[in-house]
Amino acid sequence: MGSTGSYAYLRPDERAAVPADPEAARARVQEIRAIIPRHVSLGVSGDSVAAAGLVAGCDAWYSVIAGTLPQPALRITRAVQEGRHQEGLDLSEELGPLWELFAREGGSLRVTAAIAEELGLAPRRSLPLPIQGLDAHQRARVSQVLRELHLLA
Repeated sequence: MGSTGSYAYLRPDERAAVPADPEAARARVQEIRAIIPRHVSLGVSGDSVAAAGLVAGCDAWYSVIAGTLPQPALRITRAVQEGRHQEGLDLSEELGPLWELFAREGGSLRVTAAIAEELGLAPRRSLPLPIQGLDAHQRARVSQVLRELHLLA
């Protein structure tokens, strides 16, 4: 429930379903991984009571795109974990057109949703109201950037 994601748009019952205890949160992630054997992470905002315990026990850092574009995020993470900090910075720099989209479109949420929709990971118009997804022109630019970065199959 990070501060840059859709946390603000969750209903109170959805927020309440997230365990506040770090061990309970980790257990819930393991339950989800048993059902969906993909990368699952739990994000917290900096002011969360559970943040300190969860962040202290993290095995990896994940950016806003990690759940949608795991391979580039994993390459960056592994480079940094292995002490190849400049390589991690270079790999992040290669994603410059993506970061530019985030800046141009007012943040990462709508762009990341459009990427997930483009990759078939989420249905069209996946964002909850009142958030408006990207328009056709903006979506075309997202597709173009994904192709330029060789991230679109």
